[in-house]
Amino acid sequence: MIGSVIIIGPFRTYQILLIIATILFLIFFYRRLRVKKITPASFGLCIIVSLIVNFFSFAPRLSDPLAGFFGFGRGLDLLLVLGFGILVYGIFRLYVKIDELNRNTTELVRALALKDEIKLEDIDKEEE
Repeated sequence: MIGSVIIIGPFRTYQILLIIATILFLIFFYRRLRVKKITPASFGLCIIVSLIVNFFSFAPRLSDPLAGFFGFGRGLDLLLVLGFGILVYGIFRLYVKIDELNRNTTELVRALALKDEIKLEDIDKEEE
């Protein structure tokens, strides 16, 4: 029965596009790994996500029992909701990181301004 679910014959358009997108995705993150902009663990996560997405694109009915367990009618619905949830979580993490960087920049600018102000006062005293 499982053999009838997996598509071995001609590929569908979305499957071909997904393979191309996955290859480009992995190339992009591999380049970032080579210049040490991401960790090997992050690259490993990218590989795992790519494999899962490709697996369910070639065997979409295998996700139906998992979807039923969570109360969704189809596996695609579950995957879309999970994808949306991951995107929202990522945006939230980026917002927190940007806010933290903003605060750090403000503190640094204040510290430098106070440091420069002290030097200017010393110069003013020397001129008198």
